[in-house]
Amino acid sequence: MQTEQIEKPEENASSTLDVSSPVWLTGFWGFSPEEEGFLGFTDEKDRDRLFAQIDERQLIAIYGAASPETESKIVHHLLGILEIEREKIDAWDKISPNARQRNIELGRQDKWRFAMPARHAWRTKHTLDVKQIFPASYDPSNGRYIARFGTWLVPTEARWLLSKVPFTQVNVFGEPPVSPIVSSTDEASLERHLSPAAGIFGKFGERTVVTVDKPHALYLAHFPTAAELLTGKKLEQGKKLYKIGISGNLSNRLRALNLSFPETASLGWKIQFKANFPNRSSAADAETIFKKKAIEECGGISLGREFFIIDETKAESLFLGLSPATGLDLRAG
Repeated sequence: MQTEQIEKPEENASSTLDVSSPVWLTGFWGFSPEEEGFLGFTDEKDRDRLFAQIDERQLIAIYGAASPETESKIVHHLLGILEIEREKIDAWDKISPNARQRNIELGRQDKWRFAMPARHAWRTKHTLDVKQIFPASYDPSNGRYIARFGTWLVPTEARWLLSKVPFTQVNVFGEPPVSPIVSSTDEASLERHLSPAAGIFGKFGERTVVTVDKPHALYLAHFPTAAELLTGKKLEQGKKLYKIGISGNLSNRLRALNLSFPETASLGWKIQFKANFPNRSSAADAETIFKKKAIEECGGISLGREFFIIDETKAESLFLGLSPATGLDLRAG
């Protein structure tokens, strides 16, 4: 059997995952991150081999392995993508009670135990055969080897996967649920999921009705308690988890942000700063500038969409610099 692998692409200059990030391809019997929040191996040496090659955060593309345990309709089909963290764990630390019991009943309690945790996951509903979409990376004659050990996608195919294929973000067992402000039916490329994106804003004017613009607030929300529940890791001294956004009704927006937490919860998003703008477009321009400068000038780390890990002092300075002097309301919450 052929065992030669495609070499890992050159390191991405960015410290965050984006459209140029390398992607590892491997086969599973299925794709159920909602119950099994890990990438697992039965042989510890297999995990250690991948562990030595990957970055701190790594994208793993999953397809249906050609195995008797795999539903025939998903064999060789792209199923989804995991974002894993380079950390060694026992898979049973990241598996639901139902999935654990099912594995015991099937005699699989010793399988896939050598694992690394998944922090985010995305599923595609589109029928894509890996033999066709990854002709340079996937060799059908070497399929059994790839299903067990995996292989790197060549850069052109990885970039195509991350920029062109629509995915929906799904929950990962053991991780905070997908934010309720992100619809479970929203489809977007991984490039959009991973990168800070400009907001989508309606145009004002006459169609069948007239939509009147109104003042909007630019806000900077932070997650002051147990931010590691959302980031997946402990934050460095002086850094915080932030969300930048705009709203015409800030109290309603804050309520929506914390909708997934019970009323008795002692954690949630809080508005740290807000600045009033005369209309939506001017607030949107300031939001877009914040997203760009947070990464390029302040050393922030994008968690996708409008979420960032950034130094508290730098975030405050950047926000204040974008705020109209007469509309600034400091320490909103």
